[in-house]
Amino acid sequence: MSKKGKALKSVTFPLVFLAFSVIAAILFRSFRATWVFIDTAVKIEGFTMILLSLMTLTAILLGILSALRIYETRAGNDACFNKKAYSVLLIIGAVGASAFLIFTIIYALGIVFTENLQIFSLNLKKSLTEAAPLIIIPSLLIFYPKLGKKAKYTVLSAGLVIAAISGINTFSPLSAYKITSVPMVIDNGKEYSIVFSTSDYGTAYVEYSFDGQDYKIFDQTGGRLNSDRKIHNIAVPYEHLRNNSYKVSSTRVIEEFSYGSRTGKTVTSDEYTFRYNNSENQTWLVISDWHTLLDEAYDAIGSFECDYDSVILLGDSSPGVDYEEQVITNTVQFGGEVSKGTKPVIYVRGNHETRGGYANDLPKALGLEQLYYTADIGPYSFVVLDSGEDKDDSHHEYGGMTDYNTYRADMIEWLKKVNVTNDKVIALSHSWKISDVEPELSEAGWAELDRLGTRLIISGHTHACRFIGEESDYEKEIFGKYPDIVGYMDGGKTEKDYIASLLTLKGDGFEIRAIDNNKNEIIKESFDW
Repeated sequence: MSKKGKALKSVTFPLVFLAFSVIAAILFRSFRATWVFIDTAVKIEGFTMILLSLMTLTAILLGILSALRIYETRAGNDACFNKKAYSVLLIIGAVGASAFLIFTIIYALGIVFTENLQIFSLNLKKSLTEAAPLIIIPSLLIFYPKLGKKAKYTVLSAGLVIAAISGINTFSPLSAYKITSVPMVIDNGKEYSIVFSTSDYGTAYVEYSFDGQDYKIFDQTGGRLNSDRKIHNIAVPYEHLRNNSYKVSSTRVIEEFSYGSRTGKTVTSDEYTFRYNNSENQTWLVISDWHTLLDEAYDAIGSFECDYDSVILLGDSSPGVDYEEQVITNTVQFGGEVSKGTKPVIYVRGNHETRGGYANDLPKALGLEQLYYTADIGPYSFVVLDSGEDKDDSHHEYGGMTDYNTYRADMIEWLKKVNVTNDKVIALSHSWKISDVEPELSEAGWAELDRLGTRLIISGHTHACRFIGEESDYEKEIFGKYPDIVGYMDGGKTEKDYIASLLTLKGDGFEIRAIDNNKNEIIKESFDW
């Protein structure tokens, strides 16, 4: 018999390629956040789902062939393996499994070095969890009866150990419960929202003393404590927190019932002293478009080698927000780290935070009633706008899940009714255009900012650090019509580096300074009010 014939008759041969096909299917499903780009490139809607279906069918085919090979070999009757049909099917399955695995590995290598690695890792974790019973249960039903005594004992022992650990973990979680971020204090225009994260689900509260009275305020909705989240936010009145100390705590919730619940450990943070600067002299750290590049952002911030009073987060923390974990890592932990739990934060949503299954939960997670609002800090009024997505709602990337055309129109109607209390006004918007899609809304928004006496608008989005007004005909048109407004574009992640900005406000003017993560000064310019 030829080597090829012996290989086809081997029990190992179909099992190896079965493993290839299963790995390929799980990996490829973990790339689903980028499937739309493949479908667009090949101009076939649903092409990626067809590929996944073919990978799954290949795995099923090889699973059947592996089972046949094992059972027939054990029975001592392998006549059926001389049949051409078996060999042809096995070769088709092996070639398909190999091709799919090579394709997914090449694709994975392309993702490893991009910001999509984080979402791929989270998707992979979910895919493995979902695929586990689909792999383990059929494998046990098919292959376990044909295992030798020693192998059966090993499989049974491993199963009992896993079952025991799972059972113990259900009744008493084995992982440590802890607070996983420094609190981030967001100014939502009405009050402060103290936001922090924990390693598992639990309830949360903040404790402080004010005017001789002790306060313990819970993260709750309608009187019931919120316990189904790892991101917690607690609303605190402005006057209670300004230049005051506080600490946050969380109690793990193991099980929650209609009658009674089981809770675990309560953890408490260090005490933080919140500093509020309401003078004319203020320094603001401005960060935009970090897209999971936390180390680069930290390096750029550290390059200033000076302190700041407050923080502006201009959005685009990651490619999307499919999972709560992405917001924890890229927004809550990052925001807490740069604000140190002691400085106010103004949050502006980027267009990438509008994408993914967790996008609808993001405002509530951060304690924001809505994502456009005004906030007064000392003698300065900030107008916070939400430019939403940067393409029309019909764009294929959004999968029919958006209605930002209506949302932006509603925001402009709100802006028309806004009045500010200070004569020094700064606007914040992820996109300086306010709407990248509807020129008429963009024009209306700018007219309202001019009515409010806006002197400066700070934006991100384009991954470039510069003043706005000369790059395009549209910029020239807008800034020619509203010459009193200075437009500044914070750099964030650029092609070569990461750029952060420092905004210094004074009674007679303001200064903008930009520096990259290599300590190179990009911009330093001053303006009068």
